[in-house]
Amino acid sequence: MSQENSLSKPVPHFSIRFQLTCLVVACILPFWLIAGYLVYQTYTSKLNKVKTDILENARDMTTRVDRELSSIQATLLALATSPSFERGDFATVHRQALDALKSYPGAEIIVSDASGQELDDSALPFGTPLPRTSTPETVRAVFESGKPAVSNLILHVVTKRPLVSIDVPVLRGGRVVYDLSMTLNSQRMAAWLPVHNLPHKWYCSVLDRKGIMAARTEQPERYLGKRVTPALFAAITSAAEGTTELTNMAGVRVLSAFSRSPISGWTVAMGVPKESVLSEVYGWVTWAIGVSTLISVLAIVSAMAIASRIASDIQALVEPALAIGAGESVAAIGITHTKETAEVADALVQASELLSRRAGERDLAERELSRTIEDLQRETSERLRTMDELRKNEQLLLHQSRQAALGEMIGNIAHQWRQPLNALGLLIQQPAMHQEAGLLTPEFLEENTDKSMEILQHMSRTIDDFRNFFKPDKEKVNFRVSEEVGKTLSLMEGSFLGHRIAVEVRAKGEPVIEGYPNEFCQVLLNILNNAKDAVAERGIALPKVVITIEEGEGGSVVTVADNAGGIPEEIIGRIFDPYFTTKGPQSGTGVGLFMSKTIIEKNMNGQLTVRNLEGGAEFRIQVLGISAPHPHPCPLLEGEGVLVEGEGALAAAEGGDRLRTVPYVPSPSRGGTG
Repeated sequence: MSQENSLSKPVPHFSIRFQLTCLVVACILPFWLIAGYLVYQTYTSKLNKVKTDILENARDMTTRVDRELSSIQATLLALATSPSFERGDFATVHRQALDALKSYPGAEIIVSDASGQELDDSALPFGTPLPRTSTPETVRAVFESGKPAVSNLILHVVTKRPLVSIDVPVLRGGRVVYDLSMTLNSQRMAAWLPVHNLPHKWYCSVLDRKGIMAARTEQPERYLGKRVTPALFAAITSAAEGTTELTNMAGVRVLSAFSRSPISGWTVAMGVPKESVLSEVYGWVTWAIGVSTLISVLAIVSAMAIASRIASDIQALVEPALAIGAGESVAAIGITHTKETAEVADALVQASELLSRRAGERDLAERELSRTIEDLQRETSERLRTMDELRKNEQLLLHQSRQAALGEMIGNIAHQWRQPLNALGLLIQQPAMHQEAGLLTPEFLEENTDKSMEILQHMSRTIDDFRNFFKPDKEKVNFRVSEEVGKTLSLMEGSFLGHRIAVEVRAKGEPVIEGYPNEFCQVLLNILNNAKDAVAERGIALPKVVITIEEGEGGSVVTVADNAGGIPEEIIGRIFDPYFTTKGPQSGTGVGLFMSKTIIEKNMNGQLTVRNLEGGAEFRIQVLGISAPHPHPCPLLEGEGVLVEGEGALAAAEGGDRLRTVPYVPSPSRGGTG
């Protein structure tokens, strides 16, 4: 019974007017969210910009104060070198001090001993009885450290004026004998500050190490000699520089920045009323809220009016729809104001005709579908045959590519064996020569035999390397990219040495990828052979090839760059085409780069691209792979066999992404030559 009641319970319906109003509100809501976000971003960016500007100005003011203090210290240090101090001739010191003060009107120079007793004061006639110094702490610090010092804000013992003392030691024999100081009115510091460069309502203050106001660009007579607010004092004692928001001594909320001088320990503080900085932002926010509200109200009112008209048009379609449902024909429907409802009315008139034609159209569609299926089956068969032919062509091209690589390998074997054979011939001749000279010993014979066997073993390994290179890979395996690069470079070693080509290997990380190692080597071999041919053909004076190995984009990226002048722009887009070559019929078949691209992109799910760099071309091999859990650097890249920058150095990867260069040690096959 309860189930019947739940099924018979009417589902609530909402009018078009209500739903359109909700739609408008839903559309306006993101607008309000975006507007709020923009307002917030504007506020924070303006606030951060002001804080940055205040801090930069504070730093600039501190630099200016330091520059003036350094200038005064330099003047005092120059006066401290006067021989008059050593003679105790303070009358001469008095005259020299007056000369030095010509650049500092209103200041005075005082000489004090270790007890703080003033010995001379440039502000008084020489010989006048003098009191003890007003800055005993500063004098004591100078005598203890032997270094210049700057006092806190002090009051003159006679005039009670606020002063600042800059003290330097007078040294004789490496010992401080006197304290030489210059005292000047603290308000003179305000003259060091470029007040005319400050924006409107900005102010600057100079504070001593105790937080006492020594100079101020705004109302100095009101705040001079007073301690700053606890909030600002806590900020300047906790950090050398920074920004903060606080209430200043006038009770105004300000944005403040401060920077402490490394010379004096004094601090320059900048301030600007927060209200004046953000008044523009507040005005913009008010304008944005007002405009947004007006747009929202207009949109809702317009939605309600449009919804009322749409509702009346839809209501006019109800009666004709019921008539068609009952099987009656409808000749015409009244005029509607909405394009969509007019189209629905026309559709209702045509509905009966469409219903009668639908059966015939359905039969026709079924016949068309049958014919389409047959066409698809034929097309599929043709595509399968085409794919078989393409697979056969690719196998033929791969065979041709390996045959071309085999020819290159024959030349590389000749290069690899030429120097070992020369070295072996020399070793064979040495015993006879030592026999004639009477120098033949068992130790020499043993050493000569070991060297000969080492060369023979190296030649045997060379044959094994070339033989293994041409073994076809049966299945995909995980392999280290650096090992295959090293293997390929060992195959090309003799050929590169024959053309005096320097090779630099930059290994960043130890990537491991899944694929066919020998095919990967063949790709590298094709690219390196092309680089060798290019530098040989163009006669490059200092040929060089740079190989970069790095982890990236979920796998490995290997780049091979040369300095052979690059690939002409008119053919760079065709170099991966089959049978395209610029070497001539006797020097190349044009399938090497085509097969290299096929191997990387079809067999190893990677990408092979090329581009021109300054002075040469760069091939980029990107293959997806896996990260090696315990990297083991490639022995070839860690030891010998690859020349970098001509002769004498080897680039190797060690410790993740770092590169190191180790001394180049020639292999026995080179007989000690590069």
